[in-house]
Amino acid sequence: ENGLMGLGPYPDPSLGQTADPDYINAGKETVTAVPGASTFHSSESFNMIRGGHMDLTILGGMQCSSSGDLASFFIPGKLLKGMGGAMDLVSS
Repeated sequence: ENGLMGLGPYPDPSLGQTADPDYINAGKETVTAVPGASTFHSSESFNMIRGGHMDLTILGGMQCSSSGDLASFFIPGKLLKGMGGAMDLVSS
């Protein structure tokens, strides 16, 4: 949930690029950072999304329908203390 602004392509060993395990996309795939990219803490990334400063937000979902609907975030009959995580970002 930490952020990388300036996401690059997959590392290309033929160009001398090596995989940096700290740079991953939402699918947990290793990516690169473009020149001038910046990294930031998850609290900053959530604030940028919630504040409407981002054009695109990519979330990972455990289950979703073919039309992109996310599965329920709670189990019926169980105590719900809050939606948690990034569920509120879905509407951002």
